[in-house]
Amino acid sequence: MILPPLARIRLRLTAPLGTRLVSGTLFGHVCWALREAEGAASLQGWLAAQDTAPTIFSDGFPEGLLPRPLLAPPPPRIPQGQADADAAKARARRPWIRAADLAALRLRLDPVFLADKLVDSPWHGADTVDAVRVAHGPVDASTGRVRDAAGFVVEEDWSFKIAPWRDVYVRSVETPARLAALLGAVGETGYGRSASWGRGRFVVDSIVPAPELDGPDGARWLSLSHGTIDAAMRDARYRLVTHSGRLGAAASGDGTRPWKHAILLAEPGATFAATGAGPFGTLLAGVHPGAEAVRHDARHVAIRYGEIVHP
Repeated sequence: MILPPLARIRLRLTAPLGTRLVSGTLFGHVCWALREAEGAASLQGWLAAQDTAPTIFSDGFPEGLLPRPLLAPPPPRIPQGQADADAAKARARRPWIRAADLAALRLRLDPVFLADKLVDSPWHGADTVDAVRVAHGPVDASTGRVRDAAGFVVEEDWSFKIAPWRDVYVRSVETPARLAALLGAVGETGYGRSASWGRGRFVVDSIVPAPELDGPDGARWLSLSHGTIDAAMRDARYRLVTHSGRLGAAASGDGTRPWKHAILLAEPGATFAATGAGPFGTLLAGVHPGAEAVRHDARHVAIRYGEIVHP
């Protein structure tokens, strides 16, 4: 398969996020938006065609930033005093690289040089609250009842007040107009947890090609999505996270239990060599015990890069 070219979708948040913009969850919301707009048969046909006509989303990232690539560790550097050691630790914890820097360095990523290009989130240190901890009663999946909520909180992202823009990357055969309409419907009704309370609202600002990050050269790939590691992905470097999803209200309104099976996914920033040109990862079936048609998109929006490996 020849993958569709990479495009960047810029979203503007208009409300807090109760759930992070995660690739598989975005895909799921788009599925329900398509079902609402065009009917169940259209959604089934769209899903059946994903092997030949894919639509694959990345996570949502702060404007102009991409996840730090997991590269081969550089040679150890002996710190020159405590201040140097503290600065090195701070650099090692930075989670982002500017998309412009990655585009410029994409074919010669050097882990030593890259360390100085890493950044914190754009609103780090701003004089406005960007995260709010909210009391939340956990639901027992075996009984459907709320357990004792004492001391249990969830964190919401309120950075829309100071940094509302998010970048989502996509490889899709769909037209920008159709993608904008589907994502716009998601943003209008609300994405993720507590959408009925006004969380997860956004508008689609633009969808534009991203050729500066997309090219045929480079021996390795960088993932921008939460996805599985499949047989075509070799020499992978990744961090695993447990994803515990649930059905949306449209799917669970008939009394079906909302909870899906927990799955293990590699986080954005994973890197790998590959056989073939993708897509990589899996559009998972069997993720819900009572709804066989439900899928979870664990495929990767991935871009090629070249890496300098130090002896």
